[in-house]
Amino acid sequence: MNRSMALLTVALAGIFWASGGVAVQDFFAHTTKTAMELTNIRMTTAGLIMLLIAWRLGCLRRSVAILNREPRRWLDTAIYGVIGVVIMQFTYFKGIETGGAAAATVIQYACPAFVVIWQSFYHRRFPKRGEVIAVVLAMSGVLLLVTGGDFTKVLVPLECVAWSLSSGAAFAFSAIYPKHLFALRIDQYSLTALGMILGGLSTFFLIDGADWRPFFDADVRFDVIWIVLVATVGAFLCFNAGLKYVTPEEASVTATTEPAASVVISYFMFGTVFGSIELIGIGLVILAILCPTFIRR
Repeated sequence: MNRSMALLTVALAGIFWASGGVAVQDFFAHTTKTAMELTNIRMTTAGLIMLLIAWRLGCLRRSVAILNREPRRWLDTAIYGVIGVVIMQFTYFKGIETGGAAAATVIQYACPAFVVIWQSFYHRRFPKRGEVIAVVLAMSGVLLLVTGGDFTKVLVPLECVAWSLSSGAAFAFSAIYPKHLFALRIDQYSLTALGMILGGLSTFFLIDGADWRPFFDADVRFDVIWIVLVATVGAFLCFNAGLKYVTPEEASVTATTEPAASVVISYFMFGTVFGSIELIGIGLVILAILCPTFIRR
């Protein structure tokens, strides 16, 4: 795979993730199933598929052997799956349920602020100029999106804002926490699969009687299949495949496709329209994602 194709593949992952958010919005419009139940089926089924793929690629056995040499790393994997992936998915679904896919996705991408704050606190250093600008842009963008420039009113439900920001914080955690596991040479495919499986299993304790039959009703069957196969398995496969041939900085640039694609898809699917001020806010959030890549000091 050449570099151009790799960039396209990673960008496609962002579009797949965005389309999943829109499918989630349509799902909630046609069912009474909860966000936790959707998290349960998504994590469990996608985790099993990813586990099979990791096994077929020949990397699962090596990763499990590394974990078995240091059994406490299994606990780290479970923490990544439960606190990182499950909470990120559940809060994102709640954000979509209360405010729509486009708003929830854009607000979630304020996560660079959480990453900067954590990294500065953890390493006991002042953030770099590019990081500070990213935080200011992200927070300003979310504020404009939520208020439309009129700070006396709120256009996006506060519940959506709270859930989406929580998802951004969980996203930041899931991006930072497993770095020590990658340092042990546990590959991304295996860690993603194991994290999803362990996280998915934990959700069975949070719902009363798992009943998957309603997920295959005619009104939501396509949404569920799309969320699991395209927006989860397909997105992670594209992202991990492309990441082998591009730098992390280049990958972060292509991540801007998700909030942008979510806005566009939501417009055509649900007629979601943003005013000029809200669109400026969305643009600021996208710039916040790009900022640390181009301003490194």
